[in-house]
Amino acid sequence: MKNKVASLLLAVFFLMFFLPNQTTQAAEKRTALVMGNGSYRDSPLKNPVNDARDMAAALKALGFTVDLEVDAGQKTMELAIDAFGKKLRGGGVGLFYFAGHGMQVEGRNYLLPIGSTILAESDVKYEAVDGGRVLDRMNDAENGLNIVILDACRDNPFARSFRSASRGLARMDAPTGSLIVFATAPGSTAADGEGRNGIFTKNLLGNMKAENIPIEKVLKLTRVGVMNETRSRQVPWESSSLTGDFFFARTAGTTLTDSSAATQ
Repeated sequence: MKNKVASLLLAVFFLMFFLPNQTTQAAEKRTALVMGNGSYRDSPLKNPVNDARDMAAALKALGFTVDLEVDAGQKTMELAIDAFGKKLRGGGVGLFYFAGHGMQVEGRNYLLPIGSTILAESDVKYEAVDGGRVLDRMNDAENGLNIVILDACRDNPFARSFRSASRGLARMDAPTGSLIVFATAPGSTAADGEGRNGIFTKNLLGNMKAENIPIEKVLKLTRVGVMNETRSRQVPWESSSLTGDFFFARTAGTTLTDSSAATQ
């Protein structure tokens, strides 16, 4: 009888203290939409398609269900974003990643699809994808935690034909429960990398795999890495209204307090 009681208590102890930590990451629904456009007619980029494919693979390894679009046109991008928003209604964590050309017009950010015809500044809102569309779909889902990563701060390929061309992307304020990450600071530009990946995405991919590090620390490490590599010419930036903690990778049985996370 004593052996049965001891076995029962041991089983309860295991369920209470070990099983929740082992299943936290697996049980947390993670949904991602990853896009990379590089085959632009007038100003091609060599890194974004590689960046998107490598990001998709990394996120899958970290428990995300991933939809990947490369060299996509405007309609394909918009339909994928709308479908992504619907998937987020099931709850969990949402992550959107885009690598490619982006630009700001009158304070709004636009992601450039493949095949767009932009002859004047007024064409952008009809030929490109409004970055606000992504935020709106994610915010409408009310899923709790959303992450937007934009490696789209290259030089505006149409700047010479625009009346009031601004460098890089404009500042975006993150809705409550969201984090928006830029490859470089608003109003600044980032160059294509010399290797397989862009400098920002290369550093981010390396840091995402580290276990038990909160996303804020991942981004800080990424920022330092990019700054060192570019001699501070490129400084990644983020806007955060997160209300909870998020870890790309967690070790089973590990619990971090705020103080321990800050010192890792």
